[in-house]
Amino acid sequence: MRTYGTRSRGSLFAVVVLANALAGHEARASWPPPAEATSKDVADPKYWPNDPDYGASAESDGQWTHYGFLPNAAAGIVRRKDEIAAGMSIDLAWRISIGDPRVIIAVTDTGVLWDKPDLLDKIFINHRELSTHKPLHADQSACGGVGEFAGFDCNGDGAFTISDYAESLSVPADDRNGNGVIDAGDLLLAFSDGIDDDGNGYADDIAGWDFAKDDNNPFDDTRAGHGTVDAAVAAASTNNGIAGAGVCPRCRVLPLRVADGLSADAQDFAQAVTYATDTGAKVVQSALQLPNMTRFAEAALAYAHAKNVLVVTATSHVGSRQNDMPATSNHTLVVHALGYDGTNAASSQSFLDARACAHYGGQGFLSASSPSCTSGVAGAVAGIAGLMASTALEHGPTPGLTAGEMQALLLNTADDVDVAESRVAGSPYQYSQYGFDERFGYGRINASRVLEAIVAKKIPAEVNITSPRWFEALYADAVGSPIAIDGLIAAPRANAYDYVVEWASGVEPSEKDFEGHIIAAQDNIDPTTKVGDATPLALLDVRHVAALIEGSSEALHPPSDHAITVRVRATAHYGGTVGDVASETRRTYFVHTDPDLAPGFPVALGDSIESSPKMADIDGDGVRDLVVLTSGGFVHAFALTKVGPTPLPGFPFQTNIVDGLASSSPPGIPSYTTAPGYTSGAVSVDVAREGFINAPAIADLDGDGTVEIVASSFAGTIYVIQSDGSSRPGFPKALPRVPSCPESPSMGPPLALCMDETNRIARGAFASPVLVDLDGDDKLDIVQAAFDGHVYAFDEAGNDVPGFPVAVNFAGAGQKPVHSRIMTTPAVADMNDDGIVDIAVGSSERVGQAGHFGALYVIDGRGMTAPFGPVLAGWPVTVTSSNIAPLFAEGLTSSPVIARFGAAAAVVAHGNGGIPFVLPSKPGPQATFGALPEFALPEHPDPMDGAKTIRGFDPADRFGPFSRVPQPNTMLGLLSSPAVGDIDQDGENDVVTAGGSASLVDRLRGDEPDDRGDHQVAAWSGATGAMLPGSPFLSEGWSSLQDHAIADLDGDDYPEIIGGSSGYLLHAYDGCGREPSGFPKFTGQWIAGTPAVGDLDDDGSLELAVGTRSGFLYVWRTRGRTDGVIAWESFHHDNRNTGNLATPLEQGVLRKAAAPLSEDACREPPPPPAFRALGGCACRTASSDEPVPPLALLLGGACVAFVRRRARR
Repeated sequence: MRTYGTRSRGSLFAVVVLANALAGHEARASWPPPAEATSKDVADPKYWPNDPDYGASAESDGQWTHYGFLPNAAAGIVRRKDEIAAGMSIDLAWRISIGDPRVIIAVTDTGVLWDKPDLLDKIFINHRELSTHKPLHADQSACGGVGEFAGFDCNGDGAFTISDYAESLSVPADDRNGNGVIDAGDLLLAFSDGIDDDGNGYADDIAGWDFAKDDNNPFDDTRAGHGTVDAAVAAASTNNGIAGAGVCPRCRVLPLRVADGLSADAQDFAQAVTYATDTGAKVVQSALQLPNMTRFAEAALAYAHAKNVLVVTATSHVGSRQNDMPATSNHTLVVHALGYDGTNAASSQSFLDARACAHYGGQGFLSASSPSCTSGVAGAVAGIAGLMASTALEHGPTPGLTAGEMQALLLNTADDVDVAESRVAGSPYQYSQYGFDERFGYGRINASRVLEAIVAKKIPAEVNITSPRWFEALYADAVGSPIAIDGLIAAPRANAYDYVVEWASGVEPSEKDFEGHIIAAQDNIDPTTKVGDATPLALLDVRHVAALIEGSSEALHPPSDHAITVRVRATAHYGGTVGDVASETRRTYFVHTDPDLAPGFPVALGDSIESSPKMADIDGDGVRDLVVLTSGGFVHAFALTKVGPTPLPGFPFQTNIVDGLASSSPPGIPSYTTAPGYTSGAVSVDVAREGFINAPAIADLDGDGTVEIVASSFAGTIYVIQSDGSSRPGFPKALPRVPSCPESPSMGPPLALCMDETNRIARGAFASPVLVDLDGDDKLDIVQAAFDGHVYAFDEAGNDVPGFPVAVNFAGAGQKPVHSRIMTTPAVADMNDDGIVDIAVGSSERVGQAGHFGALYVIDGRGMTAPFGPVLAGWPVTVTSSNIAPLFAEGLTSSPVIARFGAAAAVVAHGNGGIPFVLPSKPGPQATFGALPEFALPEHPDPMDGAKTIRGFDPADRFGPFSRVPQPNTMLGLLSSPAVGDIDQDGENDVVTAGGSASLVDRLRGDEPDDRGDHQVAAWSGATGAMLPGSPFLSEGWSSLQDHAIADLDGDDYPEIIGGSSGYLLHAYDGCGREPSGFPKFTGQWIAGTPAVGDLDDDGSLELAVGTRSGFLYVWRTRGRTDGVIAWESFHHDNRNTGNLATPLEQGVLRKAAAPLSEDACREPPPPPAFRALGGCACRTASSDEPVPPLALLLGGACVAFVRRRARR
């Protein structure tokens, strides 16, 4: 065990360095403001903390988000008369509390930069792991302190922080991480001994934990900084003359690293929440946008809630109503952002502006003031929650506040945003009303008022709805009885309480809309009774609701079509000076009917479904089965039967339990299984499995006549599942681990493969596996692009294919980019006609000036053994790709595909904010980064001069004549991948991708564009380079890096472009912009994967399948036929994920129409499809008569029957 004594050399320097960092300037004596201070008083600088960023001035807005007053207005600016505060009145809250060091705020984010001056003394240090490493005074005498801090509190401030080591540790001798100061990171580097001194299941958890790397050092190794900034917003040291003021200055911060950006694996997030709860945190803050959501994460959130831990989550900043995770989960407090309406605070008339980039929707319960979209919102609200917990410690109640009470208090005391001007046509303000609205929730948080309510003991009843889940679609034609509304209502501190459960139509119904729709109520309930503990809160008759809302005005405003709100209100009766205290919560649902749904669908699979489904004959009966992966680690294989989906024998398959929670951990990985959250059974480790957010690949790997399912987990393990549901010998196979690089040169040389600011890599995989024969042995190999920047290839037994892996590193002109992940699924084809399959892949490396370009590579199928190097001559090619955000929107994240254009095989790819490039094997030189290569395709006549030819696609602002997208406008590829097929049936392949207006790129960056922009899907002609007549088509939300299926769904011989988005709808457009009857399909949830088409019941007609991020699997019957046009059947074209249009499909044809789909054809009503008897009934609804607005029809009936050649039982 390591011991130490006082250093004779440098100890004074250590004291000076630490003191300067912690103290800064002389504290202002008049802060915090006195109890009697008013809004007018706190506008006086004498009551401000002395932090230089706090006060407003002519040059700076200051921390206006904290203000309970309006800063001075510029000349000529008239403020809205009803506004009296710019921010959340945190300055007035400081009259009551500035926090308590016993209150811990856990920050689940990118980790911490240990040397942040404002956080040095705020990091929670676990004294229980340091019982043999207590700090000492300079004379080596023991330090003071009382209770559990006896012997630790050297400076007598009642807490244990790094400042208590100021006399014990010195710089440079004890500066283990080499950053020039003594910090909590130095403690864990010095005193980690592998022993779990406190027996909490985490050895040496001295100052937080890193769940992304599974070690005890939550240092932000890529220096992303986001977690550090958010921690400072919540609880930075204040009145110390450094930077800005933290919201809860005396609270402590528990850094929990779960990612190196704002996207973390839900399984890591779940472990962090469980750890925070077990460690005694009162608040968990999360600004994360999880790419997945699992039962494990839900269990961790429920555990936190049960242990009275409030979890604060921010929404995304993409200006959408998408169902963000974890914000759409149970037991989270969801907050979105407010700003001012001018260019700065002084020029603003209002501080209640719903930012263009801010999220909106039914789950956004509160608004918080923010200087830049959602940045810092979670931290600010977590800090306010810290003030609440601190106030409760000082003033009661006893026992302390529950998470539900804290949420109810915040909702009760918020400043309602009810701007009358917003309800006038042409208003510059977003719509608001009395009470809840989807842009502002219940209003802007008022920190002062919520603390006043706690002091006055005005504690509301806890009200909570847990089921059905947020935004669930309730199908009136598929339920036989009322649906249970589950949750909890409790008011144990009151004398009695009442409650009512009611519903109304819409996402933001008015108070009047709820009248007459009570579904449960009870008065004068004994406070020891918890309503919902044993029985549902209420029963909702969906069929009755459907009849009442049919034809309501809400149905005219997709994608919130058929929305209803279920609301629970409770009143706690205290009597005396407290009186009655109200509380409220709500859920948004959708009441819907869809006659095209296959029996038994949608089916809830328990975990989110980001993966794209596949259809293949798994059990060898000659009929396709439906294969879908979940984020919770399940591989499902269903047969479609008359009564619904039936799991195949041996399925579902389950992946490995995540590192740290398995019964035995790999070498170097700690085990957390003895932590209280797990040993209590509250959080089951059985659901903590490696999950999927990509598509499986399915084929017969070894030629034995049975197919295998290949799936790669987000954590970086490749699974091969045999047709009986068992794991193939040699698998699973884990990709190499990527530890953190040493924090400083003094800690040793960099490792061969490690993560830091110049190596933004990790273990894991977002790319789907690709199956192709690389080595010519007539067996399929597995090609896997990985987060560590390599392309791997394994044979059917799990051995490395010779020449692999290949590291992908840009070596072109300009500054060498940071080594980064590969997000793209490779496409495979023999590009140069040498008889060897080549691999096209994009890298997330940020190339060129400001990193606004990505690189596209073609790797020789021989890999490192290729005679002229692993990358074909002429590659990589750079494409414009805006550097928007880490992981999902940097470099090239759009998966390339391959098809023939004319006689040439060409790679098709685009970056974020660019137009697709079509590149032959020899693309030719580029004039500069992102320029169109000399030999790019298609080559076509110049419409301005027929004697000339030009290359590439038309400019982004040149739309088809029948496009319904508002113009002038642009269409740029964004967060999507291309697909290829002959959409107009003219004999040439066309290119399809999703994206939108240029202003969407600005919104993704968190900017505030004047134009909100339009989400779009576009199709370009491979013959002319122009957009097809109806292109681009409108969409309702963001794509998720998926591509589109291309198949004829209505039997007219012209294929539809089929895809969904975060906007709830699944569209199917033909080249004219028309949709088949019954489309778009409504789910009420975020569709992240590519749909799959195929015949699941052997009747010759196509089924259409897709999952949602809320965990529901949908299958619809269509009027498409297996012998019709099917160009792109699922993600990346086919079941092997080759991304190559030339790979043969086992269904459909590429071309069938008698004539091309011309502009004249788009002007005319399409001929009604011939009625075809399918068995059972001979009825069919005709397609739309003309090009229609893409949202005009949500519902359309079609009597779809079928006859089976081979019936399933």
